[in-house]
Amino acid sequence: MIQFWTDHFNIDQSKGDCRWLKVWDDRKVIRKHALGKFPELLRTSALSPAMLWYLDGRKNVKENQEDRPNENYTRELFELHTLGVHGGYTQDDVEQVARRLTGWRVQGRKSGNFYASNIGKVGFRKDLHDDGEKKILDWVVPAGLGKGDLDRVLDIVSLHPSTAKHIATKLCIRFIADEPPQDAVSTVAASFQRSGGDICRILHTLFQTDQFQDNRGNKFKRPFNFLVSSLRATGATINQTNDSWHLDHHPLGKYFLRMGDAPFQYPTPDGYPQEISPWLCTLLWCWDFALKLSQNEIESIKIDKQ
Repeated sequence: MIQFWTDHFNIDQSKGDCRWLKVWDDRKVIRKHALGKFPELLRTSALSPAMLWYLDGRKNVKENQEDRPNENYTRELFELHTLGVHGGYTQDDVEQVARRLTGWRVQGRKSGNFYASNIGKVGFRKDLHDDGEKKILDWVVPAGLGKGDLDRVLDIVSLHPSTAKHIATKLCIRFIADEPPQDAVSTVAASFQRSGGDICRILHTLFQTDQFQDNRGNKFKRPFNFLVSSLRATGATINQTNDSWHLDHHPLGKYFLRMGDAPFQYPTPDGYPQEISPWLCTLLWCWDFALKLSQNEIESIKIDKQ
């Protein structure tokens, strides 16, 4: 589920300070909440310094009446993180939520002060926040909530029926089939709503469906999963040196890069695809890896053939 949520809340590590902020996001957002409650995961992601940097939430401010909100994060919040592209929201909803999310800032690096304790911390600036009344998905959000606007917005979208369907569809694609049966999606979506987004209970429901049981083992492994499962199955030993885990320095990292499945490097907010078709072009590299692994021909990686 760490991989699933990493792709769902994708952050390209190459953008600005995401290079170092993503480490915190991986530990405190994705790994901490991967099997928790979806509303909590969503809120933690929304206030992640890496996410605020990646999708420009830190730039979403209102300094005067003429300022228009930055809609970058809000658009992905609706389209990717919650309701889905056909989830029933409008451009007006995007604009209204963008107004609600103004004022959140990330402490940046300053010359000579890189290791200061406040670097990367998130804070709310009331003077940069649009505190007026807004209407979101037919809900009226009153004026004067300040930073509570974010909680109200996320309460509305995190447990919306369209969010349940969107997350259920993605989970069924991940665990059942690229074109999942709609009855399985409906069952998982209903579990999402009944449980208030409890990820463990949602997964329990999914794994109990006939569709999952009938399709176990039939999903195509994308390159990262193929390489990792190959190493586990063979009991391979990886020789790690002090500087060997730079992806372009370590043989295993080079395979990830060649196959286009290196961690935290997908360039757009939608994350690595779960369907098979984009990965078919990597089959030759997978076979090459398997052959060389079996012959102990990969530097720093060895298996015991006895």
